[in-house]
Amino acid sequence: MPSSEQGEPFLAEPRPILHPLEHPTPLPKPLATFLREQRFTSLLHATDIGTILIVKASRHAIGELQGPMPIAVRHELYSYPSAPVIRTVTRLYDQPHAPLTFDCFTNVAAPDQRATFAALGRQRAIHLFFYDEELTHTLTKQIAIANRPAVRQVLREADRLAAAIPADRYDFDAARAAVQEGLEL
Repeated sequence: MPSSEQGEPFLAEPRPILHPLEHPTPLPKPLATFLREQRFTSLLHATDIGTILIVKASRHAIGELQGPMPIAVRHELYSYPSAPVIRTVTRLYDQPHAPLTFDCFTNVAAPDQRATFAALGRQRAIHLFFYDEELTHTLTKQIAIANRPAVRQVLREADRLAAAIPADRYDFDAARAAVQEGLEL
């Protein structure tokens, strides 16, 4: 399975800033409906403060993430004949030998997903919003984006790969499934 990984971990602030939740942020209804069906997941989401990473996990798992800890976010680009896939992997080192790990995927042929990912290349930081089983916003962290040029490079390469695939052969879901099949968190 052909794949290429782009850039170094770009969110490498070893001690992220913990933001107290003075005003918990409820989820928009369509997003809440989608997340209600998920047990443990993450996704990039466009907001008025830029792109954020929304994480849904158990209240217990989120409780383990209190306080400063190393967090790494890495963007990997996979090239398949049916579509390029950008995989964003987030590792929270609450337990150094067993970090809490999430991944999410970006389809550059979907304009909203492409724009959400592209915003990361312009942001100085990204917020991580954590929601529990009841979809209650229980924790927010902010970490610096240390390597914005790498984000832009991944996006340029994904665009180049996508442009070479005829529209009638483009199948992001099949490519994403192949990536998920070949990888472990």
